[in-house]
Amino acid sequence: MNNPKNLLLIALFFLGFLLYSQWQLDYGPKPQAEQTSTQNTLSTQLDETNANRSKTETSEDVPQVASSTPTTTEAVPQQNAKQRQTGQIITVTTNVLKLEIDTLGGSVVYAELLKYPVKKHSKENIVLLNRETGKNYYAQSGLLSAQQSFIHTDIYDAEKTNYEVLSGEANIPLTIEKDGVRVTKTYHVSADDYLITLTDTINNQSSTSWQGQQYKQLQRTNPWLNKEPSFNDPGRISFKGAAYFEPEEGLTQLAFEDFEEDKINVTVNTKAWISMVQHYFFSSFILLDEKSDIVSKYLPNSETPYLIRATSGFTTVVSGASSDIKTQLYIGPKIQEKLPKIAKGLDLTVDYGMFTAISKPLFWVLNHIHNIVQNWGWSIILLTILIKLLFFKLTEKQYNSMARMRKLQPRIKTLKERHKDNKQKFNEEMMGLYKKEKVNPMGGCLPMLIQIPVFISLYWVLQESVELRQAPFMLWLQDLSSPDPFYILPAINAAAMYFTQKLSPTPGMDPMQAKIMKFMPLGFSIMFAFFPSGLVLYWAVNSSLSLLQQWIITKRIDAAG
Repeated sequence: MNNPKNLLLIALFFLGFLLYSQWQLDYGPKPQAEQTSTQNTLSTQLDETNANRSKTETSEDVPQVASSTPTTTEAVPQQNAKQRQTGQIITVTTNVLKLEIDTLGGSVVYAELLKYPVKKHSKENIVLLNRETGKNYYAQSGLLSAQQSFIHTDIYDAEKTNYEVLSGEANIPLTIEKDGVRVTKTYHVSADDYLITLTDTINNQSSTSWQGQQYKQLQRTNPWLNKEPSFNDPGRISFKGAAYFEPEEGLTQLAFEDFEEDKINVTVNTKAWISMVQHYFFSSFILLDEKSDIVSKYLPNSETPYLIRATSGFTTVVSGASSDIKTQLYIGPKIQEKLPKIAKGLDLTVDYGMFTAISKPLFWVLNHIHNIVQNWGWSIILLTILIKLLFFKLTEKQYNSMARMRKLQPRIKTLKERHKDNKQKFNEEMMGLYKKEKVNPMGGCLPMLIQIPVFISLYWVLQESVELRQAPFMLWLQDLSSPDPFYILPAINAAAMYFTQKLSPTPGMDPMQAKIMKFMPLGFSIMFAFFPSGLVLYWAVNSSLSLLQQWIITKRIDAAG
């Protein structure tokens, strides 16, 4: 990075990266969801009571009832928010979540993340699930059966409407009964956990066996539709949409803009999960079944047109018996250290893009440093030092070569004056001089090229890691995921680049190129003014350390004569 020509190269490279990221955002290839045929479609329709329940319900709101043969999840209902009824609201408050559960279907219709303010020191917190019109986002579940179905248009009974779980754990039971089949839907919550266990207990006191399936679905609107994010919005290039994971095939994503054309329709034979993902946060049903059918739906006439659903295999409960069907619901931040402990692949919701292979190890090291120093700013500085030590020998050879080039400047100047009318001859003589003195003029390229992917990978880490969201350093730097409010770090970096130019030889550079190079520190300073301050902190420390290393080597070679 210390050769002025390389500064121009790195600027062009990074500009190309930004253009590529935006092009991918606007015109990139669409993710292809796996297409598979499901089994037999449902043939049995809802009984007459359900069919006549509400004249306001559309045909899409009313589910078909599962038959005794394996079925497709196409029969499961989806909620039309415009015509949605309202049951009684149950409020559950823990140390990390405020939940609202609607007795209409026992659905989670509101989830506020109490540890994540919208802005630094704001009293307003991030709301993930929401029942407010225009922001509708629900986590729904139910049971489908050829005998009695229990869906999210049914009203459950609740023991009480307010729960505070500030220590330990608690159960929130909801009950409903139809024709001798009693279902208790229980939400099990912990005071400091974002993971909720959901259990449907089927108690069959009817005279016949009950056979059915549990379905889980996430349904929401797209609040980012037709909204252009600002350049310094950290979530502008983050993935937003639905996703599912199963161990054999890995992660499949479906962006909101692709719901209408692409579909998910797959049967998985291992434990999997489905989710709705956005920058920093997500919701997910963790499927505890050995087999599930997963589908996506686009409902253009609904206020919650984006839906992903999983339906379990069949459970049979004979007369006089009871049975439990369990699933888990995660509503919260993408905490990378905890997610793999919940379900395999859940940490893949943190999307580092094409630089994942470098970004994940970088974050792993950064996180382990943070566990020791307990400050993300110092963690970034220590990570920068580790990277410099890793490439110390490589950069030492680079700076040795550049210092020797600096000593050759008077001789190169003489050659330039001698061949001022013959540029080709001048270049030949200059290269011959380099060869004679064993100087490699391209010695500065390799360290610079190595730094570029590290720089971009760290950019993704700072953009995508919720752990660094609003993380303070010291003094004026109180949010490493936002730009430096006083532009001090960009100025420090510009100063380091300026003095680096003074130490760096510029053989054969024409006057116009020399003028351009003089403006490079200012150009980088302006560009870095819009970047997360944590990233600029890394680059400023890296530039300062490089300058110090180059200065020491240059002085040593100059002193040696």
